[in-house]
Amino acid sequence: MIITIGSVIESILAGIVKPLRGIARFIFQHNLVPLYRVYLNAKKVFATIFAPAKNKIIYPLLSKSTIHVVIAVLAVAVIANNVFVKETRAEEFGQKTILASMITDTQDADIVEGAITAQVKEANYYRDSGVVPLVGQFSLDQTITGGEGNDEILTSESSAAVVKPNIAQTKIGQRPREQVVYYIVEGGDTVSSIAQKFGISTNTILWENKLGPRDYIKPGNKLTILPASGVSHQVQSGDTVDKIAKKYKVDANSILEYNKLADASAIEKDQILLIPGGTIEAPVVVPSNNYGSTQYSGSIPANATPSGTKLQWPTTGHKINQYYKWRHLAIDIGGNYSSPLYAADDGRVEASGWGTGYGNRVIVNHGNGIKTLYAHASKLFVNVGDSVKRGQTIGMMGCTGWCTGPHIHFEVIVNGSKVNPLSYL
Repeated sequence: MIITIGSVIESILAGIVKPLRGIARFIFQHNLVPLYRVYLNAKKVFATIFAPAKNKIIYPLLSKSTIHVVIAVLAVAVIANNVFVKETRAEEFGQKTILASMITDTQDADIVEGAITAQVKEANYYRDSGVVPLVGQFSLDQTITGGEGNDEILTSESSAAVVKPNIAQTKIGQRPREQVVYYIVEGGDTVSSIAQKFGISTNTILWENKLGPRDYIKPGNKLTILPASGVSHQVQSGDTVDKIAKKYKVDANSILEYNKLADASAIEKDQILLIPGGTIEAPVVVPSNNYGSTQYSGSIPANATPSGTKLQWPTTGHKINQYYKWRHLAIDIGGNYSSPLYAADDGRVEASGWGTGYGNRVIVNHGNGIKTLYAHASKLFVNVGDSVKRGQTIGMMGCTGWCTGPHIHFEVIVNGSKVNPLSYL
């Protein structure tokens, strides 16, 4: 007997289909047929009940056409609502409801009878709350006060108080500057006025910008301004924090703290360090006899004093913009164009007029090897050969020659050498 694959498949399918066919027949006979009979019976019952309604008013409402029309109207209404709908924010949700309108009307009612002006009491926030402000940012004496003119206590008919809260305003001080900035020189600027503007020393600007006391600045120059008085240092091979501190005469810990270094080994070559309070020692000046130079020769007598007394201060102001240094053998005294220039002692005028770099200047010989020089004047009132008395007005302060603001450049010359004028004034 030969069994083929087709006969095997047919046997398998027959074995599967026959049970399924029996299950389907059972479901049809015992479930679907009874349900259909229930449907037919219900249809007959409803037909009997609603058949007389054809002659009543309610019949049109039960017809298929009426239901279709209602569904179509509802669909059009939904579509129209979606087309014209507007976005509603969360805080506006429910504001147009009947309940919301009732509440709004009540809140808008005028329940205020009068107003009593409240006194504003000044309060120290830091003292009252026990909070200590950060150093350099706030002051313990800073106060917080309420607003002015709008502080009222409103009372309702039942004497209930509605208080408008005061919004406190805090005054915050300026924080110390931590970054290097660059400043463009403007007309009328001097190194000392720029230093005062940024709260640092004059030497800090001179050292950082490689300027000498006799060097001049002009509008348009770009100056590097350190955040604090001192110097900057670029780390070289072999440098240590202790060596750098010794070089600029400061404490090594101040370098670590200011530059936020973890320890002394945290420096690297070519790193720029800021040395707060650091100073650069001026080189020793070798004198010469050349009056036009900043170097002079010859010894200065220890007992050399003009007329046996101190020299008079050469102008009305006493603000020194630049001091006597190795490259600025004079002092610069600030003022304005109305400041007079006084002869420091009795003497005879040796020079009066224009001098290179000095602008309008006067040189007075007081005898005993002592001379004084007054530079950058706007006006001169004496001529060569004139005799002057101590305190006599010989000119007016100005800004001629190499300068960017009115001041007097005052020199004291003893036996041909420029000395510190403050030792003789």
